[in-house]
Amino acid sequence: MNSTLRRRYYNLCRIHEPLAPDDPRNVDIDREAPRVRGKNWVEHVARQVELADAPTLTLFTGLPGSGKSTELRRLAARLSSREGADAPALLTVLIEAEDVLDLTAPIDLPDLLAAVVHETERAVLVAEERDPDEALQDGWLTRLWSWLSRTDVELGKGQYKIPGGPSLVVELKTRPTLRQRMRQTVAQNLAHFLAQVRGAMRELDERARRAGWKGLFVAVDSLEKLRGSVESFGEVLDSADKLFAQHAPHLRLPVHVLYTVPPALRTRHGGIEFMPVVRLHARDSDDDDLDPDGRRVLRELVRRRIPDEHLALLLGEETVEARLDEVFRLSGGHPREIVKVLRELLLLDPLPVDEADFHRVLNEIKAEFQMVIPAEAFAWLAQVHRERALTIANEEHRRAADQVLSNNGVLYYYNGGPWWGLHPAVLAIPGVRRAIDALEG
Repeated sequence: MNSTLRRRYYNLCRIHEPLAPDDPRNVDIDREAPRVRGKNWVEHVARQVELADAPTLTLFTGLPGSGKSTELRRLAARLSSREGADAPALLTVLIEAEDVLDLTAPIDLPDLLAAVVHETERAVLVAEERDPDEALQDGWLTRLWSWLSRTDVELGKGQYKIPGGPSLVVELKTRPTLRQRMRQTVAQNLAHFLAQVRGAMRELDERARRAGWKGLFVAVDSLEKLRGSVESFGEVLDSADKLFAQHAPHLRLPVHVLYTVPPALRTRHGGIEFMPVVRLHARDSDDDDLDPDGRRVLRELVRRRIPDEHLALLLGEETVEARLDEVFRLSGGHPREIVKVLRELLLLDPLPVDEADFHRVLNEIKAEFQMVIPAEAFAWLAQVHRERALTIANEEHRRAADQVLSNNGVLYYYNGGPWWGLHPAVLAIPGVRRAIDALEG
């Protein structure tokens, strides 16, 4: 494989890149039956919106790298379709939480809702064929900042001063002291703040309709990345739990809205749509045989990035399929893990990759899991393996689940019903194996 091909495929295997629906690499995993994730997730969520006679609130999650962001883009395209008399024709607003919020710090209602209104207003201005940067000088954030400054006279002075209303979201993301002061002010005037938010969203919905749409659909992506540092992990996750549980009624808006949430919240409360990874085995199977439908999907995922004739130059003509099977088994059906292995293999010399280098890459991935799975979680993981369920019996279990879910240590499947399994790299950790053996006695 020459350097031009190597560079092309290396960049086609970027692992943190959500794909647009028309991206040639995008595999519509749920299109064909039998479905390897249980159901067509885009259709499932879209119909909840299309059939509802009132605005919907959806909490949605999936393990990091499972393709959730890619499917949200497919959902947005579906809901914005104008084809046919019954087309949804919703103006879809896809907000990247990483762009407007500090995901390393605890989150709270005011900063999230302020960002939602701001980004929605920008999208509506574009739909009206107006320049959002100019029009926002007299927009909702300017009015919000004016109210906040009148309510709390210290805001707008000294360390809390900001250049102008439209910059409020950016300032809240980067200035913790301002963020905390605003939260305190809103908490003391919550009903008034919520009334302003809902009034603004109703007005924006009406403007979207006047611009030729049937309404608004707002999706906030990347909130599942709320995790903080090692020291603040628990505090950040607790803030997300409070936001999406205690404040869930306040997150309902007069338009359809979807929020992604950290997968660890699934163990804390219900009502969360959890997108599985690709099934590769039956629920109670411990053999190495791969499910043919799951393998077909993952094989196409590889083919969309590296065509077969060039994949042979990477993995060896005689060993392509056998080596891919090893990669698929190690991934547990998790798409990002497969793309990550391909990217790592493309760094090696010489090509095709020899046996020692191939297994070294796989072993390095296993070693990464050993570093992030705490020993105190081993007994709980053994229980998950035996029961194929996330049983939370005490606070120790909950802490283990929070940490392991945030690092993809357990995988969620759907075939014949929902179930959980250990990531193959976690199952290979000696301490986990010993805990399983002790449990099975």
